[in-house]
Amino acid sequence: MAEIAIVKGETPAGDRTWLTLPDGTARRVPIHVAHDLPHFAVESRFGIEDGLWGVLARGGFSGASRAVTARHRRLRLVTDEPLDELGARNWPGHLVAKAAVNAVVNLWREGPDTPAAVRARMRSVWMAAGAEDMGDRLRELAARLDDNTIAGAIADVRRLCAEWSALQPGDTLRLHWPC
Repeated sequence: MAEIAIVKGETPAGDRTWLTLPDGTARRVPIHVAHDLPHFAVESRFGIEDGLWGVLARGGFSGASRAVTARHRRLRLVTDEPLDELGARNWPGHLVAKAAVNAVVNLWREGPDTPAAVRARMRSVWMAAGAEDMGDRLRELAARLDDNTIAGAIADVRRLCAEWSALQPGDTLRLHWPC
């Protein structure tokens, strides 16, 4: 199990995240909390092992991790750096995770926040993707998720975002990623 500690800064640019891997090594990882907490909630609930957090927990996106101190004044995403081998190999999983997160978060308020509406939003992405790998994987993901799992992901996103919002600068949100 990988342990994650996210320390809230005075501003989002001041947030700091450390990831301790199962072998005991720890590294700082550059995440954008408002974007990546929903990824954590959805990827862990849906069992997406090759999304952002699964790749981070296996040591991926190393270029972004090495560059984190050089860009501590600007908010950037892990994927803003060139992908390492692990990140590149798992890129299709990252795209599936991103589509699933977008369907759950429903940022553009496309329909209600229900399991059926999440499936419909996922369907619109896989239909646009056609027969490409991402479309196939997203369709398979939606087919294996039951209503309780999708409702749980919606609740997890809301809970994690509320917990983060309630923290004061210097407070830490602790999470665990199942490796």
